[in-house]
Amino acid sequence: MAVRKRKNTSIFRLVNNWLHLWLGLISGIIVFVICLMACLWVFNHEITDLAIPKKERQYILASSQSLIAPSRIFSLADSLYPNTVVRGITYTRDHPVSFTIHVKDKDDTKKTQPQVHLLHPYTGKYLGLQMEDNSEEAQLRKKLNSFFAWTLSGHRFLWLPRDIGRPIVNYATLIFCLTLITGLVWWYPKKWTKSTREKSFRIKWRAGWKRVNLDLHNVVGFYSFLLVLLLAVTGMYYGLEWFNRALYWSTNWGKPLAERTSVHSDSTKIDQLAHFPKAFDREIRTILTQYKDPHYLTITYPDTLKKDATISVYIRNDMDRQYNNRYYSFDQYTGTFLPNNISLFNKDFYELHAGEKFRRLNYDIHVGSIWGFPTKVLAFILTFIAGSLPITGFIIWYNRKWGKKKGRNKPLKGTVAHDAMPVQNMEADATIRKKSIRFRPKTTKT
Repeated sequence: MAVRKRKNTSIFRLVNNWLHLWLGLISGIIVFVICLMACLWVFNHEITDLAIPKKERQYILASSQSLIAPSRIFSLADSLYPNTVVRGITYTRDHPVSFTIHVKDKDDTKKTQPQVHLLHPYTGKYLGLQMEDNSEEAQLRKKLNSFFAWTLSGHRFLWLPRDIGRPIVNYATLIFCLTLITGLVWWYPKKWTKSTREKSFRIKWRAGWKRVNLDLHNVVGFYSFLLVLLLAVTGMYYGLEWFNRALYWSTNWGKPLAERTSVHSDSTKIDQLAHFPKAFDREIRTILTQYKDPHYLTITYPDTLKKDATISVYIRNDMDRQYNNRYYSFDQYTGTFLPNNISLFNKDFYELHAGEKFRRLNYDIHVGSIWGFPTKVLAFILTFIAGSLPITGFIIWYNRKWGKKKGRNKPLKGTVAHDAMPVQNMEADATIRKKSIRFRPKTTKT
């Protein structure tokens, strides 16, 4: 759509309209792909659960008993597989407790392969090695996971290497945000009249398809402006470090984002290892008392060669939502808690300030899981609208630039083109239009 100067059009509007046009054309195809992949991904959990029903035999009913402690898991692992080191423990809601050990690879003695073993979460009964599931349901799950991983890769990186695709996606999103703002300025009428109100707030469905397309771009774009902009802003949080810091600064009353500082175990307290099991069991028991029904709790033990490394504990309370997750660090020799800021989830949600809460809610807002399925549906609709805006905008531009040229030589409705007129009618028309000639009698002399 060429930006033409009209009467009484200010320089500001001319520049704004020019930016809206060309920024939209530059980022349009990328935004369309990003939004399309997001629409395909947003219901991945629901689609997987619908396609693969849960099997009751895989689940253990929750009990009021205390879960088996990490120290007991270590003892059971040592009795089953002596001289092995447990690298991780996972407590999962209504599932067996699992612990992971590394065993030497048969093909290459220098490499090790992880093995996951299952225990009853309350009695500690050994349930066997977690084997690879080759059933039809497992194969279907694998295909679905592969498909949704493909859509997520397209949404985040355009299927390019991370270092290349991520900046392209995020800066295209930034351009899209500017396009939304300039579009709002272009949409705003110079004068509010009955006619402009109808054009600005209503879609004229009975009009021709070009008018309907124009209304879909302008009217739907206006109504969805704030929420689409919110989805775009929360998406840029992950890929642009400077934008992340600016967003944190603006939502925390000018307070800058603190630099991440790591924590370390005190290797001088190696003599306190004898007290470690009871101390660490007490810490895990306290966490499980606070978070009574987590989706899963994972304990990751460090490599024994790394003397100052720490034990990390990560809690995910809900599969869809992340804002209430929690991350802890513990000394590997004493089992004491080490406060840290190496993670976004280093505090409980209720301990955060308003700006920090928004930062923790960022993911849940972006994917629409903040209030469950209803907000996922809303996120799907908004993403669909965002992806349609470049398409409807391109059609408007194309019609205004080339659409009229094709129709210039077309006859008006109710008339007949000159070239299509029959020969007889043309001759008759010529006869009718020919001036009549008056024949006067010759004068006679008398």
